[in-house]
Amino acid sequence: MVESLSPRTTRLDHRGFRKTLDLRQSPITLEELLQVASKETVVIFSQDGGEYILEAADAFEREVAELGQSEKFMDFLAERSQEAGATSWEEMKHRLAQTD
Repeated sequence: MVESLSPRTTRLDHRGFRKTLDLRQSPITLEELLQVASKETVVIFSQDGGEYILEAADAFEREVAELGQSEKFMDFLAERSQEAGATSWEEMKHRLAQTD
């Protein structure tokens, strides 16, 4: 079982601790590997010494990928990019002064 592998804790990622599994020392099944990756990011060292990172895709990442393939959304972004730019700091100070 995965718990018997005692993966060591390594550097922090954006979500917390990352586990390292060295398949040269403790081979595991793909199912066991996916079980660990479903809970946290995993650094994997393969039999030939290659280093890989595996983590579960979340809903936001899937949505980003899907939107990137959407012609309608890309048209929307192109249209928005043609709109006037941001408000300058001077203009913002002027507007705020008028609201006082």
